Amino acid sequence: MSMIYLVGNGYVSDYISQIKIENKKYVGVCRSEKKNCDINIKLDISADNKKLKELITEKSIVVYLAPPQQNGCIDLVLKNFLLNVNKKNIQKIIYTSTSGVYGDKKDKVVNESESIEPITDRAKRRVDAESQIKSSGLNYTILRVPGIYGKGRLPMKRIEERLPLIKRDICKHTNLIHVKDLARLIVACVHNKASDMSIINVSDGTAIKTTDYYLHIYDLIGQPYPEFIDYEDASKLYDKKRQSFINESRILDTRLMLELFPNIVEFKDVREGIKDCLK
Repeated sequence: MSMIYLVGNGYVSDYISQIKIENKKYVGVCRSEKKNCDINIKLDISADNKKLKELITEKSIVVYLAPPQQNGCIDLVLKNFLLNVNKKNIQKIIYTSTSGVYGDKKDKVVNESESIEPITDRAKRRVDAESQIKSSGLNYTILRVPGIYGKGRLPMKRIEERLPLIKRDICKHTNLIHVKDLARLIVACVHNKASDMSIINVSDGTAIKTTDYYLHIYDLIGQPYPEFIDYEDASKLYDKKRQSFINESRILDTRLMLELFPNIVEFKDVREGIKDCLK
């Protein structure tokens, strides 16, 4: 029985751990008490180096989902993990990065060879993390993941507060992935050797205007639409993190993902995905 370590055992891991793999056990690693995996370990990978050195004692797969710290342009959390963990026992590391590494491509279609031009420090930390993974000497798969939605992760607070939306005709595109589809993809990477030493764009394959995403939710919960505003008004109303999301746009080319993992995406239509979230 070999192990799959879910490092950063949070929301996505809850769905990964439900997908059983023959002759493999899930080991959840995070700072809080959880009971979702076959084995759950409470460990701060940014600080508890002694325990980290003793964490992986046999040949294993690592799914790295832990976010970086909140400031700076270097992922110090991942740096500490790679420095102290027993890398000789890691057969493969699957790293969940972000499509934010591309920066603002102004609705251009981007594949994995597109230049990375991160704008925010948050995205720069992810670029640094990708570089650390690639130079670690480990077998890896890097997944460039867009906005994740799922049960309990719809923007209901903004909807309840009726936060104004960008006018549809000027709104930029975003990319999304349902958490169940992302979990299936991550598990598929465990077995798929064709994904080794690869960077893969991830999404449901259908770019959508951010405003349309919200309007679909309004429609499905039967609520009237909020006010519509332009980007200038949004810059005064939205917080900085939200502004960074709406001011960047790109359309992810997912042909590589679909070539390696045909039919991996169940929720190609975001409306069906939202319905699943509202069950």
